Amino acid sequence: MLSSTYFGTGPLGDGDRGYGRYSNPTWDPFEEALGQLEGATLPGLLYASGLAAVSSALSLVPAGGVLVMPSHSYAGSLVMATELAEKGFLELRTVDIADTDAVLAQLAPADGRPANMLWLESPTNPMLGVADIRALTAAAHAAGAVVVTDNTFSTPLVQQPLTLGSDVVLHSVTKYLSGHSDVVLGALVTSDAGLRATLLHHRTIHGGIAGPFEAWLALRGLRTLALRVERSQASAAVLAERLRTHPRVGSIRFPGLPPIPATNGPRAR
Repeated sequence: MLSSTYFGTGPLGDGDRGYGRYSNPTWDPFEEALGQLEGATLPGLLYASGLAAVSSALSLVPAGGVLVMPSHSYAGSLVMATELAEKGFLELRTVDIADTDAVLAQLAPADGRPANMLWLESPTNPMLGVADIRALTAAAHAAGAVVVTDNTFSTPLVQQPLTLGSDVVLHSVTKYLSGHSDVVLGALVTSDAGLRATLLHHRTIHGGIAGPFEAWLALRGLRTLALRVERSQASAAVLAERLRTHPRVGSIRFPGLPPIPATNGPRAR
């Protein structure tokens, strides 16, 4: 709905929208659909971009808290976390997310403070590192940390991090979910009412809201997600096999299989 204000029928807290920065009826169908796809008990939250969603999720780290993040995280997420660390807002510990023991050591080190947040991304963008989400979320919770999982590359059709123990799931809706390269959006999903209220407040106060037309386009794209994910997986498997035997390819990263050495090895151009 292209409106900045709404006709009020009662107190704002009683369901009236009031103002376009608080909510928009065009956001609702997408937020409800994404929440259901992720197996959440609550609707998701739509943001102006993936990094707007990242900013909101990182706001859950308390001042001076400890954030454990994959060293191969999406570049924007890693840059934002690094800048926050450089300004003294948090302590950043980067790890190889595929090395479970290394992550566990950073969550609750014997000679340091336990983590306040574990940031997971599986597979990572672009190195395709895969995390043991269930084991890492259990360890993070034991250390008292909140777990945020970037599920952009997998999509909820491949994995549902909330069912594996994650507290918050993040998406760059720009990519697989919308699927047409004509939308820039982000989203967060949680089943924790307290966390959702905190994230919603951050979105409202910091203004990282989605446009209604973009939300409508993203919902359109969501309808073809299953077809696109199925085809992309099939195509990736074919490409991995073709590249495996290519004379100029040294190795292949493909999460569907162990690391694949090329048959012939790289050849000089």
